[in-house]
Amino acid sequence: MTTATYTDAAQELLGDFVQRAGKTFLVIRAANVFGESETVRITPDNLAEFYATQAGKLSSGIRTLAALHGDWRQVSELADLALSWFKRVNVEGVRRAARRVGLTPRF
Repeated sequence: MTTATYTDAAQELLGDFVQRAGKTFLVIRAANVFGESETVRITPDNLAEFYATQAGKLSSGIRTLAALHGDWRQVSELADLALSWFKRVNVEGVRRAARRVGLTPRF
C-alpha cells in the first residue's frame, strides 16, 4: 500500500483531521490546549508512551500525546482513535512499542 492509500483509509475510518497516514505514523491536525491548530505526528511509540505514563493519571486535567497538549478527554479519545488505526494496519508494531515501555499488550 502507498501513503496515499493509507491516508484515504485513515480519513474514511477516523475522519478528515487526518492529513497523512502510513503503517508507522498518523499526521493529524488538532487543536492544542490553547485552541490553536497544530500538525501532530503520532507513532506507535508515542501511543505506548502515552498509555504507559498518562492514560491512568487521574490527577491532571491535561494530557500530552506526541507533543500535543490538551484536555484529558480529547487527548485520550485521540489516543484511542490512533490505537484503533495502528491495530488495524500494524498490530505487531504496536505490540513491540508497548513491550518496550513495559506494557503487556492484550490484543
